[in-house]
Amino acid sequence: MDPDSDQPLNSLDVTPLRKPRTPLETFKKVGVPIIAALLSLATIIIVAVLIKVILDKYYFLCGQPLHFIPRQQVCDSQQDCASGEDEQHCVKTFPDGSPVAVRLSKDRSTLQVLDPATWSWASACFDNFTEALAKTACGQMGYDRYPAPASRGCPLTPMTSSLLPPFFPPFLLIFPSFLPTPACGESLKAPRVVGGETASVDSWPWQVSIQYNKQHICGGSILDAHWILTAAHCFRKHHDVSTWKVRAGSDKLGNFPSLPVASIFLIELNATYPKEKDIALVKLQLPLTFSGTVRPICLPFFDEELTPATALWVIGWGFTEQDGGKISDTLRQASVQVIDHTRCNAEDAYQGEVTEQMLCAGIMEGGVDTCQGDSGGPLMYHSDQWQVVGIVSWGHGCGSPSTPGVYTKVTAYLNWIYSVRKSEP
Repeated sequence: MDPDSDQPLNSLDVTPLRKPRTPLETFKKVGVPIIAALLSLATIIIVAVLIKVILDKYYFLCGQPLHFIPRQQVCDSQQDCASGEDEQHCVKTFPDGSPVAVRLSKDRSTLQVLDPATWSWASACFDNFTEALAKTACGQMGYDRYPAPASRGCPLTPMTSSLLPPFFPPFLLIFPSFLPTPACGESLKAPRVVGGETASVDSWPWQVSIQYNKQHICGGSILDAHWILTAAHCFRKHHDVSTWKVRAGSDKLGNFPSLPVASIFLIELNATYPKEKDIALVKLQLPLTFSGTVRPICLPFFDEELTPATALWVIGWGFTEQDGGKISDTLRQASVQVIDHTRCNAEDAYQGEVTEQMLCAGIMEGGVDTCQGDSGGPLMYHSDQWQVVGIVSWGHGCGSPSTPGVYTKVTAYLNWIYSVRKSEP
């Protein structure tokens, strides 16, 4: 081109260069849509979770056909789902039936068998111990056939006392290697502080928290890897088993993960006197892993007698004050005493409300007692091992004079405990 030409410069066929995008422009075009999509996805997920939580709390999903029913209709003894699943996982009642046919004495030296003809107990291998009773004993312990007539000698192999737990599954007499490990009633740390003070889980490794919708409701005692002993009144309002969990291995309420429950068993309620038969068994879906802070407590022997003033212990996360108190975040312990049954039923105390299936324990002057939230926890006695001799049940006030704590007497329900555990192998 002639440099002296008068043709305008912008008439030339030249394509101008595009300016590169700045980081801000790139973020606006690419980053903002991605963030918006992620926020939308997160919102959808949060809303979905909230909907699920609300539905799970207030509604129950029936199958075939799929539809929701109000949560209040679950475990109300009326079938609202077509296939009845709303009534399948509920608290069960188990009858307080006939006595177990075999028992062991407190000193672990005598095996006794119940004679169904006379309803009296006969000691094995002693006088008047018949072949029929021997067959009963062997059948209860897992043998279908009795190996020899009683006159030819005793077929029951003597065991040392260290092999026998206080209330044993009968087959353990013949197969001691099947005994649970660790032995019941042993703790790594002896309690040294008395009177409503902070407790260590090393001292009471069998104590658990029984929780409904993640809220502590009652205490309980580990009997073995699957079974927890507690009070029946803990479950009177909420019968849906899936809402209950058990927390073990910590003296703090919020520390450890909770364990799902498979079954809950009560004795049928006595409508005329609901304070009676305040005992329950909780079966876990998965077995506990025993450790220094998770161990079983022993059940008492059938002939364990506690005289007045016998020293006992109680533990729990219950209210620290009767009025205006709150659940304790940390496990607490107290030393109490057995109170005479007659004294407990006096006119200035419970006026006959305490039955033979209950125990009174505390201090008549008041000041040391269990309270709301302690229910279901153990009343403990130490002989060779720790035994759960009572279950925190009821009382007038907390630590009031003349109205000590009243506990379910465990020895009165050993047959029931054994029968329930036997029914759910």
